[in-house]
Amino acid sequence: MLTLRQTKVEETTLDTPEAIADHVHAEFARRQGAAPFQNGDRVRIANRAGIPPEFIVGDVGTVMLCDPEFSPLTTLMGVNSSGMTT
Repeated sequence: MLTLRQTKVEETTLDTPEAIADHVHAEFARRQGAAPFQNGDRVRIANRAGIPPEFIVGDVGTVMLCDPEFSPLTTLMGVNSSGMTT
């Protein structure tokens, strides 16, 4: 068995500010819908490797940003070692 994956290139001309805004908004909504986490989700940090206490302590946080297409990272809000919310 052989599985082929093909990518189609689609060209669209955005010629008004409204068309550009609609395109950007639709792309944001698509990415947000595909993300494994949503803004505001409460999460438990499974691996603290690379997270110094100056950024966040403990193993919980709230998702601020998740863009799985271009980065394996998720931006979290938590409490740092100084007791400030970051």
